[in-house]
Amino acid sequence: MCFSTTASFSSAAILVTGGLLCLKKTTPINKSYWMFALLPLMFGIQQAIEGSVWWALGTDDSRNLRLSALGFLFFSHFIWLVWVPFSCHLTEPVHQRKILFLLTSGVGAVFGATMFIPFLLYSDWLTVLIANHSIVYQTTLIYDDYLSRPVVTAGYMLVVLVPLMLSSDRHYRIFGALILLSAILTIMFFYFAFISVWCYFAALASLYIYYVMTANPQTNNV
Repeated sequence: MCFSTTASFSSAAILVTGGLLCLKKTTPINKSYWMFALLPLMFGIQQAIEGSVWWALGTDDSRNLRLSALGFLFFSHFIWLVWVPFSCHLTEPVHQRKILFLLTSGVGAVFGATMFIPFLLYSDWLTVLIANHSIVYQTTLIYDDYLSRPVVTAGYMLVVLVPLMLSSDRHYRIFGALILLSAILTIMFFYFAFISVWCYFAALASLYIYYVMTANPQTNNV
């Protein structure tokens, strides 16, 4: 989370619990939904890692700070670019869209790897600091000499949002709309800490999946 250590770990506990319950619900429903059901759990793990980032910043532990920041960015800059479109691919009944979502996941894997791997190789490509009660991940990307950050951000959002918005399942489309809304709010009010804050809002949005899997556990709701 973007505001405190306690808040990060608290939200992580809620998300992990909800994610485990969602996964349990997929067994009698449709096993192809397991990746979608795991999203709250995955977001919970990411939020727990950011809690560790907060802790390291507060204790001036540079080694733990780097490791925790890399863990957080592994999710934000790689995992979501692959996980979200591939989860759409698994449940999509329309063949053409299924292929499109698979290709999008492949594009996301390449895009994410080219952003994340340099963080492992060059320590000065990642700096973490606190600004206005939020964590700011200052990064250098290999695209910086060719593309502006808004263009890179737009490409990232397309990889994540297009499969959700084009899915045949209305619950995926609703989740995509929530993610889009969270991105707009973050850009409007927290652009200086976009990575941290958008991931937090997206994590909250993932609780909608808990509702889908528990209160209304249906599949292929067009």
